[in-house]
Parts: sequence; structure tokens; C-alpha cells
Amino acid sequence: MAVTAACGGSDDDASSENGDNTSTETTEGGGDDAEGGEDSEGEGGSATADLPPGEIARAAGEALISAEALRIATVGDPAELGMGIDLQLDREGTCVGSVTMPGMGSVELLMEGERVWMKPDAEFWETGLGAADPAIISLVDGSYLHGSTSDAELAQMAGTCNLDAFTGDLGSPSAAGDNMTAGEVTDYNGVPVIPLTEGSGAQATEVYVAAEGEPYPVLMRSEAEGMEIEFSNFNEPVPFEEPPADQVLNIADFREGNIGA
Repeated sequence: MAVTAACGGSDDDASSENGDNTSTETTEGGGDDAEGGEDSEGEGGSATADLPPGEIARAAGEALISAEALRIATVGDPAELGMGIDLQLDREGTCVGSVTMPGMGSVELLMEGERVWMKPDAEFWETGLGAADPAIISLVDGSYLHGSTSDAELAQMAGTCNLDAFTGDLGSPSAAGDNMTAGEVTDYNGVPVIPLTEGSGAQATEVYVAAEGEPYPVLMRSEAEGMEIEFSNFNEPVPFEEPPADQVLNIADFREGNIGA
């Protein structure tokens, strides 16, 4: 999604989606988190809106790239967006969330370091993992497939949990925002934000930057991509909890067909 004109340069892309949020709903933790991080009010944070648009954009890019943890979630129907992601992740390799792919199904993801748990829905067991037999699907549906980031069946999904790769794709924020304009401070999900816009009409890219505290990007919207992405839960611990053993199917057992009830 080419929304990084304000957070890393207009030639860089970053993708992350989820179909569970809407622009009128508050993303879990979104209000406090967007204002959160280290409170810089009194040290320039509350004066962010007084900066030139380019400086605001660069500050937002730097804040996003330096975050140790965050939540990334798309806004809207995955069927219309083509994909949906809602992930809370950190730089230590901890990740919790879901990925939805219309026509393929959806999966819940848990990751800790190199350990991965993936809970597919019935559709993904068939389309993504080749479990075509309805009897087999009935046995495995509701189970977490467990392995590592080196397992082919899990590696691609696990790759969506790589925060270093995501922020690395943004590139340096030094070139961001040269053609941005800033609007008046407004409110988004209870958070005072500065709307930044580049381009117009179908080519417009818009970024909402927190006006108080750290200048985190709260929302990125690309008209060309038809996509909105919310960012929240900056620097908060990822709520990881290992699944119960009776809900886990080891990847080796799945390959060998050892999936009895």
C-alpha cells in the first residue's frame, strides 16, 4: 500500500490489513496509544501542529520506524480490500492477530520468536493447506497448526509478523512530506490529529498524525489503493498466550496424517 509518502518516502510501500475495524470505531487501545508513548507535551509534542507539513511527516515517519511494538489493522471489508490484517507485534518476534484472504479463508496467528501457531478456518485448511477431505477438515478445524518459521506451511504467514521488515520497507523518513499539506487539528477516534494530504482526488494520500505526545501516525489512507490502515498500541506489550496443548497439531503430525480425533 503506497501510503508512505508521509512516513518514509513516496516510492516505498507498506501493506497491512484487517476487516474488523471501521473508521467510526475505536481500535482497541487506539485512543490512548496514539497519544501514548513517551509524552513529549511541553517538549514540542503539543506544538506538532505548528510545524511545517514536511517536518510533521518526517517526525511521524521517525516515530513509526522507531516503535518497538504496535498494532496494524486495516479498516473495511476484506472482500472489498482484497485482504485483511489485524496484527499486534513487536521487534522481539512476538505477534498476535489474524489475516483474512477472500477466496482462501482466514487464519489466527500466534508467534513467539521462531515458534509459530496458525489456526486456519475450514476454508483455509482446504485452499491453503490442501486438506480437501471433509472428514479430515472436521478433525483439524479449530486446531492450531504448530511449527517454526522455517516450515513452508507457516513461513509465509509468519512473515506478516515481521515488524523489522515492515518498518524497513518504509525506508528513511528524511525524504517524506515534501509535497504534503496540513489541515486543522481534528479528532479521530478520540485522538486529536493533524491531517496531512499529498495529491488530490483519486491519487490523494492522507495521514493522520497524533497532535499530542509522540507524533505517531494514527491512520493512513490511500485513495488509489482504496485502503485505510490504523496504527495503535505503540510500545505496548503484545498479549501473547500459548494455546492449550489439546488444541495444537504439530506440523510434522499434519504432514504424516497423524491427525486422529
